[in-house]
Amino acid sequence: MEGILFSSMYFQKWKELNTLKPNSVQMYISHLKVFEDYLGLVGWKGELDFDKFYYSKIHDKYAPIDLDFMDGFIEYLHDHKPRSQAKLGFTVVKSFMDLLVDYDLMEYNPLRHFKNPFYYESFRNRALSEEDCIKLLKAAFDLDPFFQQYYLIILLQTTCGLRARELCKLTASQIDLDRNIIVIDKGRKTKIGTVRMTDALQKKLKEYMDHPYFKDWSKEQDKELFFVKNKPFTPTDLNKLLNELRKKADISRKVTNHDLRATMAYLLYKEGSDYRSIQRQLRHSKLKTTLGYLPIHVELNGYLD
Repeated sequence: MEGILFSSMYFQKWKELNTLKPNSVQMYISHLKVFEDYLGLVGWKGELDFDKFYYSKIHDKYAPIDLDFMDGFIEYLHDHKPRSQAKLGFTVVKSFMDLLVDYDLMEYNPLRHFKNPFYYESFRNRALSEEDCIKLLKAAFDLDPFFQQYYLIILLQTTCGLRARELCKLTASQIDLDRNIIVIDKGRKTKIGTVRMTDALQKKLKEYMDHPYFKDWSKEQDKELFFVKNKPFTPTDLNKLLNELRKKADISRKVTNHDLRATMAYLLYKEGSDYRSIQRQLRHSKLKTTLGYLPIHVELNGYLD
């Protein structure tokens, strides 16, 4: 048995230490294979290390696997598995990581205190309120009033809802100001797609790309839009920024990039956008995944199935 996860010391130790019955072991392996497939899909290569999962060139250090990454896996389960299998798959991966933590093979399980999202009654509304969005935008502006890079990131995510890696790999060539769209062809986990820009975002992006700081960074090359200390943004850098901004904005709850995707969907819903339009903006392959982002999901359990 080979693969990113199955060839790792984590899987070998799990086989040695688990106390499951043989039939349960085979069931676990089948669901862990789905997680392994997802790791390959998002481009993971090399030896698996959950405690050194991300590397930030800016800070020259590693960060562990986190809930933002696992959110992507949960979304993958939503898109590709029936609810019963997705529910069990989530439980298997959570239990697998719990065992690794219990035997000091992994420092922290990002799913340990996260309820199974495939029990629809346990879905939480991840979206920020409009008031909190305004607070975040103000905090971002106050932290970076001249260049306004942080302000642009929050504006972009609350109106376009890119995934963390899509945001970090976004370049100027993907911004189509004439058609008012962003082409998502880098850092994606699905097929190439597009998202619509608001007029306010289009104007801010144009100002940003004309700014001397950006021109000095890009040197007329097609480089990443967002950078810090002369290095491209990474998902770890994005999470640190969001944590700093929510503290500055006096928002008590944790704010992740995936929460901003849910916020974008919620704001479109409040504005009266239909479900299919929101699905296209999120670039979900299945409508039921999109409905799970909205506050109506509890009323639509049958439809979600």
